[in-house]
Amino acid sequence: MKSSRTKKTLDYIKIVRGVLSAYLLTMVLFLILGGILYFTKMSENIIPSAVIVLSAASIIISGINSTRDIDQLGWLHGGLIGFLYVAILLILGFFVMPSMSYRLSTVIDLILGFAIGVLAGILGVNL
Repeated sequence: MKSSRTKKTLDYIKIVRGVLSAYLLTMVLFLILGGILYFTKMSENIIPSAVIVLSAASIIISGINSTRDIDQLGWLHGGLIGFLYVAILLILGFFVMPSMSYRLSTVIDLILGFAIGVLAGILGVNL
């Protein structure tokens, strides 16, 4: 059921829960992918593509679930979930690999994360 609030405000709790649920879903999907790769003869060459697809799927599912019960600003809630998901991954990547540098692909990743989240937020509000 949609909430009865009429003010246009961000629900930061929903955004944090959305990001955390996206990471939890990503871990589950990566474990499933690892099991599939281990028990089958699939090539490991699919890993980079699979990581992108599974991460996008996690953002979409979490964005939809997080915006399902709000009336307004679903696009912004979803966009922030996607942006924060990618931003946290990049920050962790910089800690793990200090030689990692900011490139155009870093900005593109952030924009795509935001865009995927926006689409998920729009879908979630309208479902």
